Amino acid sequence: MTREAIPADGRPKIASRARLQTDRVSGKPMLVYPEGLLMLNPTGLAIITLCTGDTTLQDIVANLAGRYQVPVSQVISEVSDFLERLRARNLLEVLEPKPSRE
Repeated sequence: MTREAIPADGRPKIASRARLQTDRVSGKPMLVYPEGLLMLNPTGLAIITLCTGDTTLQDIVANLAGRYQVPVSQVISEVSDFLERLRARNLLEVLEPKPSRE
């Protein structure tokens, strides 16, 4: 069964079963969950910290594109791939878009 891609107005959020912490020995960031852990590189950490459930995928991509000074078209595919891998491990939830206030 394949999942639908994360919509641009979807709000990624790290699952409650996972938490971000720093490795005591190396000082590197990692995402810890019941079955294991993922060591994060600086870009992975930047993505994870933006996945609060308040920010849309579109806004996350725009933030990272500006931060790293790369085209949005490059960032969207890389961020989407990373988030899909997290979602496949049940480490990411995608909240529905917030209703518009019209």
